Formats: sequence, C-alpha cells, structure tokens
Amino acid sequence: MSDRASQFDLEVVQEAINAAGVDAWLFAQFHGRDPLATRVLGLPTDGLQTRRWYYIIPAQGEPRGLVHAIEPGALEDLPGSRRRYRTWQELDTGLNELLEGVGRVAMQYSPQNRVPYVAMVDAGTVEVVRERGIEVVSAADLVQRFTAVLDDGQIASHRFAGKRLPDAIEESFKECRARLLAGAALNEYELQCYLLEQVEAMGLTTPDAPIVAVNGHAADPHYVPGPEGSSPIVRGDWLLIDVWAKRPGDESNVFADITWTAQVDSDVSDRRAEVFQVVLGARDAAIDLVQQRYAAGKEVRGFEADKACREVIENAGYGAAIQHRTGHSITNEIHGSGANLDDFESHDERLLMRSTCFSVEPGIYLEGDFGVRSEVDILVPPDGSPEVTGRKQTTMILLLADDPQYC
Repeated sequence: MSDRASQFDLEVVQEAINAAGVDAWLFAQFHGRDPLATRVLGLPTDGLQTRRWYYIIPAQGEPRGLVHAIEPGALEDLPGSRRRYRTWQELDTGLNELLEGVGRVAMQYSPQNRVPYVAMVDAGTVEVVRERGIEVVSAADLVQRFTAVLDDGQIASHRFAGKRLPDAIEESFKECRARLLAGAALNEYELQCYLLEQVEAMGLTTPDAPIVAVNGHAADPHYVPGPEGSSPIVRGDWLLIDVWAKRPGDESNVFADITWTAQVDSDVSDRRAEVFQVVLGARDAAIDLVQQRYAAGKEVRGFEADKACREVIENAGYGAAIQHRTGHSITNEIHGSGANLDDFESHDERLLMRSTCFSVEPGIYLEGDFGVRSEVDILVPPDGSPEVTGRKQTTMILLLADDPQYC
C-alpha cells in the first residue's frame, strides 16, 4: 500500500461503523463529486475519474469494491476485494453482490437535505440502494469522526492560532485609535491591510481578506472592503473586525476564527450598548450549554447549542435581525466538515464530538445601521472539557476613551 492508503485504518473505521449501529458504510463516487469519500478513504484527488466506483465497508469482514474496467486502479490502495464492470447490466449485477446481506447502510446522505454539507450522494444512487430493500441512513457523524476530529498536533496548532489572533485585532484597534487621534484619514480597506500585516507578524497566515466593516457595512455579515468604495472610519462609527488564520507550514494546521467589535468614540449609545450585551449573552449561553453538558457526561448536538444561543436574542426582541446560524465546524479548512451550531439554516443533529473545534458567533444585524457579532472558538479536547481558545471579548471597547480596555 502507498503512504496515502496507510492513513486509512480499517479496524478503526469498522469500530465506528459498529458503534453507529449500521451493517456497512457505502461510498459512491463519480467525477469526484463526493470529496468526503475521497478524504475519508485517503484517495488521491488527481488523475482521471470519469467512471463510477463503489466501495462498501462492512461492520465486520472484508471491504468490497466495484470499479469500471477502464479505471481498475481507482481503489487499488484500499483493502478488500474488487470487481470490475463494463456495462450498466454488469454494474447492476455488481451492486447486487456488493450489497448482499446488508440491511442498513450509512451513506453521504441527509434526510430532506437538512445537512447539505453531508448530502453528496445523488438521489438516484439512494434509489438504487433502497430498491434492494436496504435502509439508507446518514453517515453524517461517521464523516465527522474521520474528517473533523483533530489529532494532538492539530489541537496544538489551533491553540497556537487562537492565542495570537486576538493580538492582531487588538493591534489594529490601537492603530485605528492612533490615526484618528492624530487627525489622519483611515478607511476600512486601509485598516484591513494593516490587520493582514499584523496577522503575519503574529506568525499566522490567512487565505482570505478579513472583514473590516463600519456602521451599515457591519450589518452585512460577509461584507469585505476593497480598494474602491471603502467607508472612512471616523469618530462615532461602529467597527467590526472578523479574521481567520492559522499557523503556516503544514496544510493540516487548524484555523482560529474570531470577531470583535468596538465603538470609535469615548462613549456609546444606549442602543448599541444594549445590542452588544444581548449578543454577548447569546454567545455565552451556547458556551455554557456545551460545557455543562460535557461536565454532566451528556451528549450535545449542534442544533441544541444554536437554539440556546438564539433564544437569548429572540427573547430580547431581536429575532428578526438574525441572519445566520450560530457557528460552524473548524478544521484545517475554515468551514470544516464537522457539526455546525445550526437549527436556523439547517437542522444539524450531529454531535459536538470530542477532539473537534467549532465557532460560536451569534450576530444581530440592523440593516443600514450597524451589526454586532461576537465570535469565539470552542475546542473540545480528548478529555471532554470544552474550552474557549484565546481571549474572548467581554466588555465594550471604546477606542477613543482615555484608557481603552481591549478584552
């Protein structure tokens, strides 16, 4: 086997399949449309992939593959037997053999597409399996187990980024303060450029330009300033910064992703102060739920943390100003393939597992006026004691006060 296939541990995968209560896990691939299958099985992403292949891992026994005759090497690095097909009739016969004895199978399928991040198998393939009297269930938590669970090195890399990223924001806030007090002009794009310099100075790297937004732009969750059209930053503005970065050098390193806000003045209006406190309360409600469930030895699922968070905002009368879920999985990709904190955009029933990481980032967005988002990352280490990595914002930052508190 190649080094690539050595990353695939059949024994561990079969233990997870048994624990999931299914007979097997079925992978179906065509033209690379299921990147999760490629990642779980440790397969290459290069080379020709023009024909369908199937690979089934039973809870016990030898895996079996079905490949096209002109691409017989599609699964050559994986354990188990392989059968070739040429015609659609041979494909049907091969699937009968592949699925023999299976009553309940996991696939990259999501009932009613409620978790689209996992819904990689097309409806026709699901029909083919069901026509054989087999129950199809979602492989969502299996996928998470093998694509979003972090190893010790990845956990360390996330903590490294989480410790340093708040410093990059703090230095950018200080630069904004210094320029305005000196009477110098500053706009969103210029502060974004300064922030990117600070990210690099902290020993981090990011593939994307961060969000630096004032006032109405802060009410657009994915606003990103550019060289043209950026708003000036002046006294009295509301300023939001959202940045994500990780340690360079190893593709497997894990991101940190945080958002802080500040009032560009020495005081703040009652309305902005109120919205800010509601958002912090919502954020902390989600954190508390995750930590309390783990402390009690109980499961917690993505949708539950989202509900706990949104209830705070809705009870405060700002439910209509919510525009997105509470949080997302974080891995070596900024939006990972693990559980999201979501009962808003989707109903995510996946477990918030040990050795995973995810953001908590509620927001209230008042279109044309201002928006508040407070984002932290939660790491659930192997010992099951969820932690907020890095500093979290706990107080209103008044950038032009005599002694601003950056926390």
